[in-house]
Amino acid sequence: MEGKPWWPSGIIQSHDDSSVYTKWGTNPFHPPEISIDWWNGLDKSWGEWPEVSSIAEIKHDIHGIWLDIGEHIALVNPTPTGNHSSRLARNHKLSKSISSLVDLPIAGSLKDGDYVLIYCKKEPEIISGKSLAAVHHSLIEGGWSTPKDERNWNDRLKSVEEALKTNTLWRAPHSKNTIGIPKFRLDGMRVVPISLSEKLVWKEDTNLPMIRQAVEYEVLNEWMENIEPKYCDNAVMRTATGGLAHVKYDVNIFQKAEAVTYGLESKSVDNYLSKVDRFQAELGIMRLLKMGLPLAITGLISTLWLSEAGEFENPLIGYVTFAVIGIISALLYRGKEPDWRQEL
Repeated sequence: MEGKPWWPSGIIQSHDDSSVYTKWGTNPFHPPEISIDWWNGLDKSWGEWPEVSSIAEIKHDIHGIWLDIGEHIALVNPTPTGNHSSRLARNHKLSKSISSLVDLPIAGSLKDGDYVLIYCKKEPEIISGKSLAAVHHSLIEGGWSTPKDERNWNDRLKSVEEALKTNTLWRAPHSKNTIGIPKFRLDGMRVVPISLSEKLVWKEDTNLPMIRQAVEYEVLNEWMENIEPKYCDNAVMRTATGGLAHVKYDVNIFQKAEAVTYGLESKSVDNYLSKVDRFQAELGIMRLLKMGLPLAITGLISTLWLSEAGEFENPLIGYVTFAVIGIISALLYRGKEPDWRQEL
């Protein structure tokens, strides 16, 4: 999108701009006419603002308009999506946890959210699994992680599915070690505003699964090598507990939402989403096989009660029968569970 106007053109389709804002409660556009007068008229909401004598556009991209303002650079987001970036920088304890690991804004202007963000003038580091794991460890050690929030995570997916009118429907439980972290977006290792599509479909400020960033930025394997093992063990990753497969679905369906919002092609995402139904059919069979477990437990308890009531002279047959049903069901269930390492 570099060098081209970046204004959203698709916004969840079939809505004109005004109805989108009414439906989703979002903010109006604030497209700037870049000039020194415009800059000097900004509300200098927070931080230490640098002296600016010249402004030059660097590029337009999906994050907004990047400006060269001398010794610093600035990002203008004409459709503010919240104050997630400035919140990280303005919270002293939080910024202290991660400021050495990510590029945080040093000042900003608020207008319905983070409208202008100012950064030190340097190229951000490329995201690696090691650097991302370091950020996550710092957030955990600083007390900024939260327990799993599968109800909100599933409701968020329901919201984007309804907005996109997709044929997919996927809810999942999560392991207790699938923890949440504050919502923020990275461009390299620079913190930037969350996407407009995220704001449009989910207005709540829900912490998202920590592992989601490793999947989104395609550094999962290296991240797993550097994160504390319990946050990527089999209980977290396995398909029966949502796991990696469900996180990949979350990432892909929100990439689809972003493509729709900005009128972009999404062939790889569309190809991925076309396979979801088939994968869920496997999960359906897996869950059906698990139904033998409650049957076996019920049978064993019933056999015990009837035996104590004198109804069974030889309850061993009942115990063995229902135990075998339970064992076979458990084995079939685990055998049918898709390996989380397989591609969806």
